[in-house]
Amino acid sequence: MTQPISMPWSSPMFGELPHRWQGVRMAVFPFTPRPGAVERILPPGMEPAEGPGMITLLSYPETEFQHPFNEAVVLVPVRVDETAGNYVPYIYVTTDEALIPGREIAGFPKKLADVEWGRDGDRVHGTVTRWGRKILSVEGRVQGPLPEAPPGEGGPGPGAPALNYKLVPGPAGEIEIEEITKVQLEIVPREQEIGQAQIRSEPSDLDPIADLVPEAEGAMIVMLSDNTIPAGEVLKQIKRQERI
Repeated sequence: MTQPISMPWSSPMFGELPHRWQGVRMAVFPFTPRPGAVERILPPGMEPAEGPGMITLLSYPETEFQHPFNEAVVLVPVRVDETAGNYVPYIYVTTDEALIPGREIAGFPKKLADVEWGRDGDRVHGTVTRWGRKILSVEGRVQGPLPEAPPGEGGPGPGAPALNYKLVPGPAGEIEIEEITKVQLEIVPREQEIGQAQIRSEPSDLDPIADLVPEAEGAMIVMLSDNTIPAGEVLKQIKRQERI
């Protein structure tokens, strides 16, 4: 048996990076965070940056190492010292095969949820439901091909690296690993379209997306792409005094 890099030993959940998918369906929805909300959710070592947040819905096809799964990601622009990127405070997937490597390798704070999204003609719709409570919903319509220079609001943008706060407890419950990781996701679009969408978030104590994401209407980008998650790096070790 090849030496595994993940548990269980006899049937590891994932193999070595990079992980690649061809033909990923994506929809991206920029949003303006509620005033002061980003500052309240940032872990130690990060500072808020200028620019919009983003909600991304993805549908990944089957590969030789994973079954198909859906994913919903909330991102906000941040800085770690001189590095700009997007922090992921909330991310939901539909399978354990997608959850475990995301958490264990780079520290994406993935949770299991019912993530549904699809397209009927020019209509796009999606929902995220956890423990029977719908916490996020999106309704939109595609209008046509994406212009070469779509309107933007500045900030790190969707091509910026993902900056994650990775926390791993030790066997006694102590903090064993506390660091910020950097992963430059690779997204190669095949098709891109633009449209308009409405976002709604619902209050939840377990998943307080509504504290960050207001009800809003704005642009949406829909695409078919080839996605790669490459090896990342540790950007910063969190020192004990930074947690005070």
